[in-house]
Amino acid sequence: MTDYALPFLYAIFVWWSTTVALIYLDGLPRWTFRWTMLGGTVVMIVALYGLAVSSADTSRSGVYLAFTWGLLAWGWQETSFYLGYVTGPRRQACPEGCSGLPHFGHAIQTSLYHEIAIIVAATAVVTLTWNQPNQIGTWTFMVLWWMHQSAKLNVFFGVRNINEEYLPEHLAFLARFFSKKSMNPFFPVSVSISTLITGLLVQRAFAADATAFEATGYTFLATLMALAVLEHWLLVMPLPQGAIWGAGLASRAKTIQPFEVDIAAGFLGAGKTTFLRRLLGAADPAVRTVALVNDFSELGIDASLLRGRGAEVVELPNGCICCSLKSDLSSQLKNIMALWSPQRVLIEPSGVADIASLLRVLYQPNLRTLVKQLRVYTVIDASAFLRDFARLPEYFETQARLSPAFIVNKVDLVSAAELQTVQDTLRALNPAAPIVSATHGDLPRDVLDGLFSRPAAQSAQPGEAPHQDEHHHEHGHEHGDDLGHAHDPVQLHEPWHDHDHEGPDPAHDHEIALGLTSWSMRLERPCDMQRLRDVLERAANGAYGEVDRLKGIARTGDGWIHFDVAGGRAAIAAFAPHGEELPRITAIGRSIHEEHLTAAIEGTLVAAAANLDGPVAALNMATASAP
Repeated sequence: MTDYALPFLYAIFVWWSTTVALIYLDGLPRWTFRWTMLGGTVVMIVALYGLAVSSADTSRSGVYLAFTWGLLAWGWQETSFYLGYVTGPRRQACPEGCSGLPHFGHAIQTSLYHEIAIIVAATAVVTLTWNQPNQIGTWTFMVLWWMHQSAKLNVFFGVRNINEEYLPEHLAFLARFFSKKSMNPFFPVSVSISTLITGLLVQRAFAADATAFEATGYTFLATLMALAVLEHWLLVMPLPQGAIWGAGLASRAKTIQPFEVDIAAGFLGAGKTTFLRRLLGAADPAVRTVALVNDFSELGIDASLLRGRGAEVVELPNGCICCSLKSDLSSQLKNIMALWSPQRVLIEPSGVADIASLLRVLYQPNLRTLVKQLRVYTVIDASAFLRDFARLPEYFETQARLSPAFIVNKVDLVSAAELQTVQDTLRALNPAAPIVSATHGDLPRDVLDGLFSRPAAQSAQPGEAPHQDEHHHEHGHEHGDDLGHAHDPVQLHEPWHDHDHEGPDPAHDHEIALGLTSWSMRLERPCDMQRLRDVLERAANGAYGEVDRLKGIARTGDGWIHFDVAGGRAAIAAFAPHGEELPRITAIGRSIHEEHLTAAIEGTLVAAAANLDGPVAALNMATASAP
């Protein structure tokens, strides 16, 4: 077993320890990088010399030395890249809307010099060991090169776990070149190749006529390839990787500080994005803020509406932030902490999300100690509440019981009697939660602060502080108070525990019951505004099926517009694009007449004006079903 067990364990230990060491060194202050790079260069020179010497040694010790020198020679490639010394000519994110070959070309530019350096180093390794009997060091370098290229292509094409938290701050822009998908077409190909090579190497290692040199050497190479297969599966499986590499992040832990979290929840079209824009507008610009936005459809819109408002915007498209993307939310929060060290995080879940699932993520042991204050605002569309409640009573009842505060939006669109009915319904569902009224999501700062300054409140008009209420909560918990105050996070209340949520996650039950689907389309040409307005009005009146929400961004002959249909009403407003914005439209509903809606939207498109520039993607329609 000396020829198999020891090299197997040695390969795993060296692979793990060198990777953790690199992550750790990468998280140290920037002034240390020059010394790390200098030390790495010295090690590289020694490794090349060691490869040349060990290539003539076919003893068992010669195999160990060759494997070690090959791995250390590769280590310089990784060190030089992640420290930022040998990367590429492009050092900024890809413009929004960039896709296809241009996007791939930009990705290559971010690491072009790095790839050239690898080719030069590989040539040196092959030259120094050419025609020698011990090629284990050379093949070690080549296997690591394959692992690197394969993993790199997979995160570009799209995987579940992109592990942004391991990127150093100076390379954070690379995250814009990663794609988050359950899997990509290249993944099974790369895994199959690695698995096949692993099998062949194992076969050679255990061959009946294998010498001690061959058995040890092929075991080293087979172990590395097996680790390559493992790394690939870790990219797509819902498995925690922090337990493997987390030790390397110890050098960055001191920069992560507790932050405040504001959540804007609510059904489709309630005005969550508008409300968040108000929050950002009233925020202290000196407070580092990150907005995490989730759209139910494949082509997200809300993130574009929040950009340029004084916060970093991170988008999680195509899913419910509390259900199919629950694990991604936890990972994304860790990435945000590592990349930006925010003092405040704003979260806008999709309009079909359930608050309980979102809170479960925030109360995970590895996150709850970092959330020093949590505020949840449930935004209600006063003009659509009675209709939506009649269709989806269980959804609204669950949301209402878990809501610490209500913001009844769009009160200018309803009568006093209808507004009172909405308020009475919410108070019956959750007597402890304060209620305030708003138009276009606008509330004074003192009103927002007042929502969480008292255990209960009656409704208040814009500009009024909520009045104290004598009602007591009927459901046996006081989450309106606990979620709103900056208590010790360990003592924060977990409101879902007081409900009958045993068994399946209630968020899944609600989404299955909703039965919503999404439709998306990229707009390849500018829109005629009058034709578009006519289509939006017809959509609001049900001409294209039961459409709960329709929204988009488009170019016109004179500029850009943002449009939406919510609560049975259509609206169009001017829009200021950020960077190379992608014109697009998305709709969410129970039964969308996709062909009719597609034809109607295509009928609004006109020939591109000569003075309009910037890339416009080809027509691309996509549908996605709720999980």
